[in-house]
Amino acid sequence: MTSDARRRLTSRTAALEGAGERAVRALADASVLVVGAGGLGAPVLTYLAGAGLRRVTIVDHDVVDTSNLARQTLFAAADVGLPKAECAAERVRGVDPELEVVALAEPFRPDHVTGHDVVVDAADSVEVTRAISDACSRAGIPFVWGTVLGLDGQVSVFHDSGSEPIDFHDLHPDALPDEGSCALDGVLPALCGAVGSVMAAQVTALVAGIGEPLLGRVLTVDARRWRWTESTLRRGPASRRPAAQVDDAPPRIAPAALAERLRDDRGRPLLVDVRTPGELATGTIPGSLRPEDLTDPSAPVVVVCASGVRATAWARAARAAGRSATVLDGGIEAWRREGGAISAHADTIAE
Repeated sequence: MTSDARRRLTSRTAALEGAGERAVRALADASVLVVGAGGLGAPVLTYLAGAGLRRVTIVDHDVVDTSNLARQTLFAAADVGLPKAECAAERVRGVDPELEVVALAEPFRPDHVTGHDVVVDAADSVEVTRAISDACSRAGIPFVWGTVLGLDGQVSVFHDSGSEPIDFHDLHPDALPDEGSCALDGVLPALCGAVGSVMAAQVTALVAGIGEPLLGRVLTVDARRWRWTESTLRRGPASRRPAAQVDDAPPRIAPAALAERLRDDRGRPLLVDVRTPGELATGTIPGSLRPEDLTDPSAPVVVVCASGVRATAWARAARAAGRSATVLDGGIEAWRREGGAISAHADTIAE
């Protein structure tokens, strides 16, 4: 039985031509998984919060940073340092108290897709997208994908079990690592909102038939001139899934374990901080080196970034070149949370 509050919440959706009670009931029965509560996840969750869904699950292992606030509109300054998944869940519940909201402050796992009707990939990471694509393929679940970087964005919908099967590997058959980041290349905050809004609309298209989903189509936006273009995507006879990478997951070290090793002069590892100059200015782990300051090409290193994503890509490339590289699990954000020592200024980084 739909409550009066729920009826008012979804009344504008029900008023759409061709929607009505049928669409509202379909949404009320649907469960959606959103992977990533950042720049893309924020607008997605903002619009899904009032869509009248049965359940929304939010997966994000990151915490809120001040640099997020311009584009990740679910968060405020008071949320800095708190888990994004939990903060986002609180905002979503505030829109619709009847919506079941599950917050998982952890990295994406394939089993997360179980029990959901649609998955939204708002993680904006090629590595995570490949894992989502494979998990959704096995489960027979469609997923909405989006990406933004700089002044460019893309949106599409994949469904490997649909009438015309298509998945992310058909768009990007080569298993290349993540290239670029918002911290390195910047991002237009409003572009995140534009792309995220289209992603949220794809969920209502898939669940309730409101509009036509972007299955087999890739929508690209160039925010330099605000020009939207559409490209057709089909699975050809030569389509393939990329071969598994030999070293898919560099080893990780917890902040506490790293702190212990740093106290041992005989086994002290080299620290390589791959963050941007602006991030370095907020503080570094004492004794850290910039990548360009490494002189021994064979010395084992521990790689540090903000949360671990860029460090993983850097470590993978280093290991492919023959260097032993370990990632600081959770990055400098986890190091700070656990009380690790921080140098106050970037100019204290080892020269």
